[in-house]
Parts: sequence; structure tokens; C-alpha cells
Amino acid sequence: MKRLFFQGERKIQAATLLFGQEENFDPENYRKYVELEVVLQDDGRFSVWGDLEDDADLLRDTKPDWRHVAPQLEQLADQVMEED
Repeated sequence: MKRLFFQGERKIQAATLLFGQEENFDPENYRKYVELEVVLQDDGRFSVWGDLEDDADLLRDTKPDWRHVAPQLEQLADQVMEED
């Protein structure tokens, strides 16, 4: 499993990559988060969290990567942590 973290403008770029195809997408909605966190499972599924100061919002439940955005997200991440 990998955890990808995005801050600052990379947070907005990641949100656009992840959610930009949605009809009501507004990148400004993601500025409130300290960072976005993407949790990549070993089987290719991933979830997305919007981390706040003392809490987190689940923005995308764990689902397969049908749009194949994981490789792009890994290149864009500010920090990558690998876990067993």
C-alpha cells in the first residue's frame, strides 16, 4: 500500500485529475484541506481523503482505478509513503 500526499497547488492539480470530470467540479472546494491523501492499495484500488487540521473527509471510497490516474498521481505527489 502507498499513501500519496498533496499540498499547495499540487493539491489542486491532484483534485483536478481526480474529480475534474465531474459536472459540478470547482477546484476552490479543495483549498480548505491541509492536504489531499490518496491511499493506493496493492490491487490497484484507491481512496481519497481531504485532510483537515484535526479530522478528514472521505472524498472517494476505495474503488478500482478505471481511469488509470494512479501513475500520474504518484509523479505529482509531494510525499509518498510505502506501508506493508
